[in-house]
Amino acid sequence: MSDLIPAAPEPPPLPFRRPADYYAAPLSDVRPIFPRWVPYGCGTASLIVILVLFGAGVLASRGKGGSIFATIFGTMQDEIHGMFTKEVTAADKSLFDAEMKTLRGNLADGKVSIDHLQPLLHAIRDASIDSKITPDETKRLTQAAHEVNSGARRPSRAVAH
Repeated sequence: MSDLIPAAPEPPPLPFRRPADYYAAPLSDVRPIFPRWVPYGCGTASLIVILVLFGAGVLASRGKGGSIFATIFGTMQDEIHGMFTKEVTAADKSLFDAEMKTLRGNLADGKVSIDHLQPLLHAIRDASIDSKITPDETKRLTQAAHEVNSGARRPSRAVAH
C-alpha cells in the first residue's frame, strides 16, 4: 500500500486570462493592450496642446492677447445682462454697457494690464454670486469698470516745438 495521496484533477481552463497569469507570463506571450503607436500619438498631441497653451499665455502677457480678453469680457457682459433684476433701470444698464464697451476697446488696444482688472473681476464675482444683480450692484460694477478705464494708458502725444 502506498501512503501517497492522489493528486487533485486539473481544473477546467477559465474563459478569460487572470491578472496573475498575465503578469507571470513571459513578455513574448503577452499581447499589448494598445498598438505601439498609441503612446507616441497621444504624447505628441499632448505636447502640441501644451505648446499652444504656452504660446497663448505668452501672447496674452505681452498685450497681444487683448482681443481674447475683450471677447471674454463681452461674454461676461452678456451674462451680467441676464442677471439684472427688474429694478435695474435702462439708464443704469446703458451706463454699464458704455463702460464695458470702453473697457473692451481698451483691452483690444492693449491699454489695460491684467493687474488693473482684478478689482473689476472681484466686483463681478461679488455681484453675481447669487445670480441676481441689483441696481446697487450695477452701480458698483459700472464704477469698477470706470476705474479700470480711467487707469488705461493713454496714447503718447508728440510734443510740438
